[in-house]
Amino acid sequence: MLQQGAQELEQKIANFTTILMQLKTAALTIWVALIGWVFASKIDVLVPLGYVIIFGFWFLEATYWRVQFYYMQRAAEVTEFLNDERALDESFNTRYVPKGLVHPLGSLKIFKMPSLSRAMCAPSIYIFYTFLLAVNSIVWLITFKTAF
Repeated sequence: MLQQGAQELEQKIANFTTILMQLKTAALTIWVALIGWVFASKIDVLVPLGYVIIFGFWFLEATYWRVQFYYMQRAAEVTEFLNDERALDESFNTRYVPKGLVHPLGSLKIFKMPSLSRAMCAPSIYIFYTFLLAVNSIVWLITFKTAF
């Protein structure tokens, strides 16, 4: 049961990793398309829309990251339990697995999800979106310079 629960947790974490990469790819694709459209059509007032795209995907990715982090906490708890010989012996002797350790995989009160602001500041998230913000700002400055 523990092995199956651990495998399920690993699968959920891997699925969220895939989702996070897809979000980054979608954000970059949509943002590049917008900037390409701005330069092709010479409609410079659309550049600020890049900020909306960036912040929207940043928020969305941070939301998914929070859920992934929750499952990572659960996986760490299973690993800690499996590495605690005394807890394992007690569990086998009583034929009882601590409630919520592997089943059900839904939300448990014992694990606290990180705040959205903490998730947005996770290095795997903020570095990418901060870079996009900087490039978007440079593009906006370029469009201002060419307009005058």
